[in-house]
Amino acid sequence: MKKSFRPYLAFLLMGSLLTFSACKDEDEPEPDHEHDVVTTVTLTLKPANGGQTVTATWEDLDGPGGKAPEVDELLLSANTTYTGSLTFASEEAHGDHHHAHDLTAEIREEGTAHEIFYFANPQGLVTFTKTDKDANGLPIGLETSATTTAAGTGKVRIVLKHQPGTKNSTSNENTGETDVDITFDTKVQ
Repeated sequence: MKKSFRPYLAFLLMGSLLTFSACKDEDEPEPDHEHDVVTTVTLTLKPANGGQTVTATWEDLDGPGGKAPEVDELLLSANTTYTGSLTFASEEAHGDHHHAHDLTAEIREEGTAHEIFYFANPQGLVTFTKTDKDANGLPIGLETSATTTAAGTGKVRIVLKHQPGTKNSTSNENTGETDVDITFDTKVQ
């Protein structure tokens, strides 16, 4: 008499699959997007009195090392006030296409642990004022007002700092851990 189905083998197989799956879940924790590498930063400046919106992008799709980042030149009009916004993304290559994970909302939600600093060289080429605030009333820097005066050339440096537990009213670019430190060549004309 042949027995083609042996129930105890089925239970043994199911038990070993469950055990294998349980071990695998413990070894592979959920991904932590808090530590995503920022590969794309986009600065958008809209003239307050109307006119053409200016967008400059810094992009380093292969992350630190490897190829140099591609960086747009920031071209601004003299004697102009702009409303600015800054976005951050982490892009991962999947074959021939890229999948972007927008980090901007996470930075805003965790605003009490983040601050963005803007530096113009020469000083006064562009003056940035942070207009958004975190839950404690401290600046974040995702939204700004930017003002130019006379024509000139220089650089705008943008630094995103991660400052959990250390952000306060006197925090600066040396407080906390640097998430991003980028520079745009800038021309005011």
